[in-house]
This record gives sequence, C-alpha cells and structure tokens, in this order.
Amino acid sequence: MSSNLTLNVRTALAYTVQAIRYADNALMLFLEMSDFPLPPNPIKIQFYQDVVDHLTEAYLAIKDLPFDTYFPSDPVITIAPIVAQSQDNQHLIILSDNRISLALDRTEDTINSLEQAILLSSKNERLNGQLFFIKLSLEAARDALVSGLNEPDFIVS
Repeated sequence: MSSNLTLNVRTALAYTVQAIRYADNALMLFLEMSDFPLPPNPIKIQFYQDVVDHLTEAYLAIKDLPFDTYFPSDPVITIAPIVAQSQDNQHLIILSDNRISLALDRTEDTINSLEQAILLSSKNERLNGQLFFIKLSLEAARDALVSGLNEPDFIVS
C-alpha cells in the first residue's frame, strides 16, 4: 500500500471520530431541551441519531480495512463538553446546531480524504469497492446532517 493511501485512510478515520463526537454531542444537547413551550421535533432527533449511526458504520468499516489505523503520535482532539443543564432552549439549539455544523465539516473532510484514497486504490478492485461503500455511508450521514439542520427545532402544528 502506498503511504499516501494509508495517510488518507488514517485521516478519514480521525475525521470520522471527530464527526461522531460532534454529532453525538449535538444529539445529547438537543435531547436536553425541555418541553416548554413546545416539545422538541422528534424528526430532527431521528436525523441526528441517523447521523451517529451512519458515521459509526463508516468508522467500523474503516477500522476493518487492511491498514494500520493507529497513530501513536496523534494529538488528542478535544471538543467542548456537554453544558450544564439549562432551561434555555434557544441556547441549547444554538449549541446543538453549532455541533452539527462541526460534524458536517468533519464529514465533508472525511469524504474528501476517502475520495483521494479511492483514486489511489484504483488498481486494487476489492479495496476500491470497500472505500466506495464507506463513502456512500458518509454521504448518507452528510445528507442526514443537512436534513437535521433544515428541520424545525420544535413540533409545529
């Protein structure tokens, strides 16, 4: 395997981990919202859960690739922790949307890294196919991220 291919796969894995953390954090923030004055939109919650599921599938698929995906010198990537409980729904919505935007950025970065890996793996049909299906899972996550952001925050009758 070429070093560039390995680097792109490792980078995709790192970005996927970041995207999972951001999306999971956004989901938890959104779930902390109170029912006053309106309950949170369950469709938006489902989109966020779908994002976490798709990204987790992509993460596991990347880990199953025939690469050494561990880097001992990787910096630890920290994200802002869940905020203390708040009854201010608008504050939680802003924080949640911010995390989803970060997850979207990381997902786009992952897709770009995988596209490079797909180009570099063109001679290995099996690996190329695996990378392509991982990319499809990431694109499904990206679509769910965009749909979640576009959904209203509360149930509107």
